[in-house]
Amino acid sequence: MKINVLGFFLSLSFAAATAAGAELTAGWQALANYRAEEALKVFDGRLNDPNPAVAREARFGHAVALLDRQPVSDSQVAEARRMFAELAGSGADDFAQGARFYLGRIAQHHLLQPDPVEAARQYRQLIAEHGDSVWAQTALSRLALMMIYDLDPAAVPPARIAEAERLLAYAKTPSAESELHLVIASAIFFYRLPSAPALPHLLKVVQLGRVEWTVRSEVLVQVAELSRQAGRKAEALKYYQMFLKENPTDPREYIIRERMTALEKTAG
Repeated sequence: MKINVLGFFLSLSFAAATAAGAELTAGWQALANYRAEEALKVFDGRLNDPNPAVAREARFGHAVALLDRQPVSDSQVAEARRMFAELAGSGADDFAQGARFYLGRIAQHHLLQPDPVEAARQYRQLIAEHGDSVWAQTALSRLALMMIYDLDPAAVPPARIAEAERLLAYAKTPSAESELHLVIASAIFFYRLPSAPALPHLLKVVQLGRVEWTVRSEVLVQVAELSRQAGRKAEALKYYQMFLKENPTDPREYIIRERMTALEKTAG
């Protein structure tokens, strides 16, 4: 999955259009367009740039491109991991923060034997040291997923979900908060727990408005259904109507209108 924070580095490059490393913009554009080989050539040309900031950006871009170039080999992962570790341990700038994020991502997704404990350690350090950064905010939902599904399999699901809910205190952006609420609500459904506690999380997802259209349409239906089951008729009708307005050709229209009619007959 392409990480949206690549756009953050595109914006950095555009903002520095007159700087020595402005041509690195082409590398980020290539990555955003799934052309990792082309991106590697751009970044490789500036790995030893006399400007330390340009060299750090080039090394970071090189390591990211290694993880994007398919098929991803063990040697590519090892090289990317080494470069990220060097960057994370040699500063506190955006590239050091991004490197720590990717160290967590490698441990979570790219190793032959995933290491959720190491991934969580990297994410937690990033959140503790740079909580307001785009990298830490992006790490929150990834950490939540591991807390719910991977880190403590002996714990009962409600306890895992409760631990993940504590991360909401660290969410500083609407997108990060929305992602956390969605992860938590999805976990409640996955573990077949009583569904009522999912409703406030899903309501926040709708209110924050930071999910893509396909996800939003599902969430609107879930909110309406949970509200109906809870006897919150006015709320159920509101979200059924919102869904129909935004999705006029959805095949669920007939059954939703039936449910709305039944609610309206018993309203008041």
